[in-house]
Amino acid sequence: MFLCTALFLATAATTDAQPLHLSLAGAIDRALRSGTQAELARSAEERARIARYEALYNLFPQADARVLRYNQSINLATFGFTIPGQPPVIGPFNVTDAQITTAMQVFNIAALRRYAAFRQGEAASRYAAQAADNDVAAAVARLYVLVQRVDAQIAARGADVTLFEQLARLADDQFKAGTGTRLDVAQANVQLSRARQALLVARNDREAARLALLNAIAEDESQELVLDEPLPVSASAPALDAALAAARSSRPELREMEAREKEARLTVEAARARHLPSVAFDFEGDLSGNRTSDMHWTRRIAGTVSVPLFRADVETNVARARNQLHEVELERAQRERDVEQDVRRSILSLENASARVTVAEETVRVAEEALTVARDRRDAGYGSAVEVDRAQDVYRQAHEDLISARADLAAAGYDVKHAMGTAP
Repeated sequence: MFLCTALFLATAATTDAQPLHLSLAGAIDRALRSGTQAELARSAEERARIARYEALYNLFPQADARVLRYNQSINLATFGFTIPGQPPVIGPFNVTDAQITTAMQVFNIAALRRYAAFRQGEAASRYAAQAADNDVAAAVARLYVLVQRVDAQIAARGADVTLFEQLARLADDQFKAGTGTRLDVAQANVQLSRARQALLVARNDREAARLALLNAIAEDESQELVLDEPLPVSASAPALDAALAAARSSRPELREMEAREKEARLTVEAARARHLPSVAFDFEGDLSGNRTSDMHWTRRIAGTVSVPLFRADVETNVARARNQLHEVELERAQRERDVEQDVRRSILSLENASARVTVAEETVRVAEEALTVARDRRDAGYGSAVEVDRAQDVYRQAHEDLISARADLAAAGYDVKHAMGTAP
């Protein structure tokens, strides 16, 4: 009874498990919401925001309050006092002390420049998060294309198995009827075995691609995956000038480097501003006494003007900030060249892949026609089994090349969008 119940529950669980139907947009959305790379980018953005808040709060008034209750004795001789007839140590006695202290930066150019630099750092981290999203979208698109490719391969190789099974039966029937040879049967069976082996390889590749895609979008890797979109058969390359203009205005890496450069310049200004005077306001209030009845309020209000006369660390900080600015300028120039290279390379790859698809489609048409001719020649007694066998190899390879070309075309199209900063 227990065994029957367990089998029933296992069957029910298998039946209830529904495959995950996934579109490209859905896959990218899941990766951006739950993927590790996107989460880390958002965490870095949050750290930059916290650093900016910290710099801002340093400009606000700082206030502290505390209450002390202590028992104390004083050695008057320590202060040079001697009272005739009295011991040198007075006390012990109790003291109650309530204190309030407040400090505020009234004028501090260096602190203001540091806060402005942190604001630019926050903006740079926001653009870095957008760049990470662009990278994640492109990576998921490539994995999606990989699954599309192996799905197409499975379909094509399944069709090959069906075709070669029919050819094997036909060769066997012809051999039994005396119109074929044992060699025809052997070659047909060899072709069928190759097709079945290719189908097994494609299914194994599909499983590996499924796991990679589910891992990238942070989904359960045990569930089956069904893609809602087939492999695209065409894609057009944008004009180079328009693509470069779009990349310069949309690539978040370039916006990030602009913000990094502004941050570095403000850091230099903040380091230099430490040479300037600063004005601060301090307030200290104190309510103290030995007993509650004799507690009295005292206070101290001070305005402080600080003028650095000689601070060796200021010049080293300025030199360090200048060096950092120079590095950021170099990195920004290199990033701009990298973006242009990405656009040119991706468009070239897309054009090449489009040409390959055209050639592959024509090759498939010729291979199908050649296979038909070879079979007709063999049936008419003019051709040989070897000719048919070669035509079958060319036919299978032509379909494989077409699937590969279309997958490369789709991947190249997504690379162009990534290079332009408009990844899906």
